[in-house]
Amino acid sequence: MAISGSNNFDQLPRFDKAVNANPGAPRALCFGDSWFQYPFQAVDLNKQLARHFKRTLFLNQSVAGRDSASWKIGLPQVQRAIADYRFDAILLSGGGNDVVGDELTEFLKTPDQPQSLGSTDWGWLPPVVRDYVRLETFEHALRYAMKDLGQVVQCRDLFSAQSIVYVHTYDYIYPDGRGFKGKLKGPWVRPALLAVGLTDAAEQRNLTNWLLQQFRRVLREFVSQHRNLRLVDSLDVLKSKAQWDNEIHPTPAGFRALAEQAWVPALTGVLR
Repeated sequence: MAISGSNNFDQLPRFDKAVNANPGAPRALCFGDSWFQYPFQAVDLNKQLARHFKRTLFLNQSVAGRDSASWKIGLPQVQRAIADYRFDAILLSGGGNDVVGDELTEFLKTPDQPQSLGSTDWGWLPPVVRDYVRLETFEHALRYAMKDLGQVVQCRDLFSAQSIVYVHTYDYIYPDGRGFKGKLKGPWVRPALLAVGLTDAAEQRNLTNWLLQQFRRVLREFVSQHRNLRLVDSLDVLKSKAQWDNEIHPTPAGFRALAEQAWVPALTGVLR
């Protein structure tokens, strides 16, 4: 049965009212960053998916720029929602700002500064990574990102074990110095790379590609360790710089491509 009116809510009372009016409708929770809540435009992944799965009720508890600190602030309300509504799907968008966002400066270095590998077996390292990334610090950033995701999974396990949790890999960015709406926010990546002396555009992209590949690696490991957890691998869906609105956010067409090519196939059969 079709849902009358909106099926996408960011206010809990309105979502609760819709649940009571549509008791048989699938329910999905979106918790994360600007890829689920892109300011001023109804183009992000949450909006794309709500348009596609029109018989599903979506509760969106996302905020733009969400990093590890703001993730923890939003966690208690999300935990209560999971316990109350037993969602069919819990969609998480987290870690991007910790890997190629404002936190990037914490694990970049100059080539003459010492390197510490940490405990991870990184395998073969591109020279640009060896020279410009503090690998032990980046290892900690990845660990903290997985810990944040794990807090939601633990709550799911406790209150709604049948809910399927989805995490995702973002996509390869272009560190070209474009911020959100010009200089309203950002740029996040190119200034940090220039500050440590990495000026070559191709090498800048090689470095950020490697960072995102490592994020995918730890996500795969994380997903393999939990039941009812799935990875939406969207790396390399966007093939053109023209599909990016700025350094770390896609255009409307880019969000639509990510939704249609990566997310919809993963959610079909769980949502409708």
